[in-house]
Amino acid sequence: MEYGEINMLISVEQAARQLGIARRTVYDLAAPGGPIPCHRIGRRILFSSEDITEYLQSCRYTETKRAVASFLNSTGKLKVTGSGLESYFRKRGRVPKLTPTTGKNPPASTPLQPASSVQPTR
Repeated sequence: MEYGEINMLISVEQAARQLGIARRTVYDLAAPGGPIPCHRIGRRILFSSEDITEYLQSCRYTETKRAVASFLNSTGKLKVTGSGLESYFRKRGRVPKLTPTTGKNPPASTPLQPASSVQPTR
């Protein structure tokens, strides 16, 4: 900010309203401990409205995380052959990798029984 330039200073309450967060969180975000520059006048904390807007823009995500994107493009868990989802991917040149959705019980496992059929032991 250059000398003579008017910059509106706002209170913690106004900053909280603009950011959509609690007042306590605004105190935590205030410099020097946090990322938002501020002016400390006595016990009062004031923020430049431009700094609040700049911080809000820095919190904006503009790209999809790779893990999310790869999961959304994955066809590894299609349950039914010939499903609408499978045909959707086939039309776009993707070949789904079908996997079994349930496996057989291991030989040493005991099948589950409903609680009503279990006899109490004494």
